[in-house]
Amino acid sequence: MELELFRQDLIQTSTCATGTLAVLPLTEEKKTQKVAAGDMSGVVQCFSVKKGEFNVAFKTLPSAANKVTSLVLGKGKSQKDKIFVAAGNQIKGVNKKGKEFFRFNTQLTETIRRVDVFEKNIWSAGEYVHNHFIEAKDKALYLCPDRINDAEVVPLANPAELWPVLACQDRYVRVLRGSEPVYEAPTPAAPVSLQYVVDSHDPQHRFPNAKEVLYGTDTGTLVQLLLEAEAARQGFTLANPKKQGAVAAVYSGIDFTKTGLNNIVVGREDGGVEVLDLEEAGQLRTVYSIKLTESINTLDGGFLTGLLAQEFVMHTFSGKVISYAPPGGGLLVSNAEQPARGPLGMRAKAPPPAVAAPGAEEEERRASYYKQIDRLRAEISTLKQEIEAERQRFQMKGGDTAMLAMSAPFTVQDKCKLEADEACYVLTIESAVPIFTVAIQCNAALQMLDVPSNVAILSRSPPDEANGNLTLATYRCQDSTNRLAVKFKVREGRSAALSAFVLPAISPKACVVVRHTIRPLCLHQRIVQMDTSRPTNELLITGQFTGGDAHTWVTGLLPDIPPTLPPGQDGASYVFQNTLLGTQLLCRYRGGEARFVSDLVSTLGIIHEHVMREATNAKLRVNVSFNPSAQSLQHSVALVWPQLEKQRTLKKTYNMLEGLAELKMQDGDISYLSQDYKSVLDRADKIRQEYKEQPQHLDHLVALIKDLYLDYCKLTGVATPKQRLPALEQLLNDTSSTLEQLMEFLLGQR
Repeated sequence: MELELFRQDLIQTSTCATGTLAVLPLTEEKKTQKVAAGDMSGVVQCFSVKKGEFNVAFKTLPSAANKVTSLVLGKGKSQKDKIFVAAGNQIKGVNKKGKEFFRFNTQLTETIRRVDVFEKNIWSAGEYVHNHFIEAKDKALYLCPDRINDAEVVPLANPAELWPVLACQDRYVRVLRGSEPVYEAPTPAAPVSLQYVVDSHDPQHRFPNAKEVLYGTDTGTLVQLLLEAEAARQGFTLANPKKQGAVAAVYSGIDFTKTGLNNIVVGREDGGVEVLDLEEAGQLRTVYSIKLTESINTLDGGFLTGLLAQEFVMHTFSGKVISYAPPGGGLLVSNAEQPARGPLGMRAKAPPPAVAAPGAEEEERRASYYKQIDRLRAEISTLKQEIEAERQRFQMKGGDTAMLAMSAPFTVQDKCKLEADEACYVLTIESAVPIFTVAIQCNAALQMLDVPSNVAILSRSPPDEANGNLTLATYRCQDSTNRLAVKFKVREGRSAALSAFVLPAISPKACVVVRHTIRPLCLHQRIVQMDTSRPTNELLITGQFTGGDAHTWVTGLLPDIPPTLPPGQDGASYVFQNTLLGTQLLCRYRGGEARFVSDLVSTLGIIHEHVMREATNAKLRVNVSFNPSAQSLQHSVALVWPQLEKQRTLKKTYNMLEGLAELKMQDGDISYLSQDYKSVLDRADKIRQEYKEQPQHLDHLVALIKDLYLDYCKLTGVATPKQRLPALEQLLNDTSSTLEQLMEFLLGQR
C-alpha cells in the first residue's frame, strides 16, 4: 500500500537558512493554524489559509543586515504561540500579530545558527560555541571540539529542566548539562540534523523514561537515539542504499497511515522527501516519496489549509513554502477528481470506487479552487506591472547594464563533500535562480566524472600549465535547473585551489565565485578507532614548536579538522582512513612532539614534505625520525594489487575487443573463436561502459605504486636509481607479472 498526498504551493519567500519555519499551535477557535517563516532578506512573516484565501497576519520589512538564521516557537506554557527569531547575534521575540515584545543582543562573535527558548531560559548555538542565558544573563558556555551542525533541548531530568543536545561534525551527539557534557553518543557519520520527538516510536514501551531524538547524517542515513539522563541507546536505522542526499530536516507529528504511531517525514539536501512508517517488526518502510529540484531546509506540520486533515509543510532553499495534504484535506484537490482509495486514505491494489463528496462540501472546495486561481492571476498581473515600472525607470536612468549587474547579486549555496564509497568528491552548487553555466578552474589535475542526474553538458579545455590551470571545464545547463553536481577524482600529494564560477540564466549576466581548498591528504576521512593489528610505519617529528603549530600543520594536511585545538588542551589525536585503499593514519601531537603512524608509506611521505615546508617557512627547527616496516610495504601493495589487476585486465580486454568486433563484422561466423573470445564479444557493452567510467584509473594506480616506492626509498635513505622507474612501470603494466615479483622489485631483490 502507498500513501497518496497532494502538493500545494503556498507562498514564496526569499532564500532561507535551515530551521526558519514554524507552525503555530491550534487555537480554541475552529481556525486553521498560522505559519511563520523567515528568510535571508531579513523578512519575518506569518500567514494563514482560510477557505482558500491567504491572510497575512504580519510581514516585517527586509533588512540585509538581519538575515534570519533560526526561527522557533517558545517551549514554555505561555510561549507556545510566541515566535523567536535569531539574526546575526541578536534574538528577538514577536507575537502572532507581529508586535515585538523582546530583544536581546547576545554580544556573541559567532552567528547564531539555532535558538531555543523555555520560560526565562535561552539556548543559542553558533558554529563552535553553545550558550545558555537566563533572563538575558550568561549562565553556561560550552566550546565544542568540532563544528555544531544542529542543536535541540530535551527534558531529560524532568519536564522543567531541559538539557541541550548537540549534533557535532566529529561524529558525536553530545548531551550537555550546564557547561559540561554529560555523555557522548558516537554516530556512524557526521550528524547534520536533529529532531526531538515528543511521541516516541516505541510501541512496546521498552524504555518508558527515554526521550527520542532522530538525527540525520551527511551520508543520508536516519538514526533513532533514545536518550536518558545517564546514557543513550541507538534504536532503528534507515540505511541509504540509493546514495541519496544528506538528511537536512526531520519531522514527526502526523499519523498519516492511522497506525497509532506518527509517521516520520525526511527532507534531503538533494530535494528528496520521504514519508516513513514504522512496522511492528521495528523496520522503517517508505509509504510516500517525492523528488524536488532543490534542498529541503525545514519541515513542520498541522492543519494548514483546512480542518479535515493534517498536512506537512516544507521550506525549500529558494524560499518555496509547500504543503502536502492527504485525501480530504488541502485546497486544490476535488474529491470528484481523486482516484479510488483503499482504507486509511491509502491506494490499494484493488481500490473501491470513489465516493462523491456531498454537494455543499464539493461546491465549497470548487469555490476555494477558483479563489486560488484568481489570487494567482492577480499576483501575476501585479508582478507584470512592477516589472514594466522597473523597466521604464531603468531606461530613464540611461540603461547601463553594467551597473545593473553590480546591483543584482543572487544567493548560491555550495558544498564540497568526499564520497567515501567511490573515493571521489562531489561539488554541489545550488542557486536561488536558474543556472546558465558553471566554469571549473583548478591548479591540480582533476578527473571529471559523469553525474546521471545532471542536465548539463560538460566541455573540457586543454590545461593551461603556464598559468597553473591544470583543469578547465565548463558545465552548460540545457534545461532550467537550480542545482548542479560536479563529480571528480583527484590524486593525493599536494594542496590545490578549486574555483567554480556560477553564471545565472538571467540578464544582464552576473557571476558568483565559490572556492574550496583541496588538501594534500584529501581522500582521508575521519574514523573513531584505528586497527592496531596492521603493520605500520611511524614518522616522529620533534622540536621547538607548540601544540598550535602542530595543529596548523595537520589542518593544512587533512579535511574535517576543527580550526583550533580542543579547549584547554595543548594537543590532539585523530584517526583517518584512506577511502581509496583502506589504509589508516593516526595523528597524535602536542607541544614539541608530533607522531604520525600509518600502514601506507606514501601518506607519511606527504606529511613529511608538508611539515618540512611549513616549518621552514615559520623558521622552526625540527628533527625527523622514521621507523619503516617492510611488512607494511607489502601490506600496502597487497591492498592496491587487486584493483591494479582488475584495471590491467580491463584495458587488455578492451583493446582486444576492437579487433574481435572487426572480425565478427567481416566474417559473420565466429564459431572458430575460443570460448574466452566469444565471452568478450558477449560482454562488449559492459566492457565499454566500465572502461568509459574509469579512463584514467590504471594510470592513477601505477603512479600510486611508483610514489609508494619513491617515498619508501626516500624515508629509509635508500638511493633510488632513476633508471629503475621505467622498469617498475613496465612491470606494473605487464598483465603476466605477479605480486611476488613486484615485492621483490620494491625491496631491491631483483
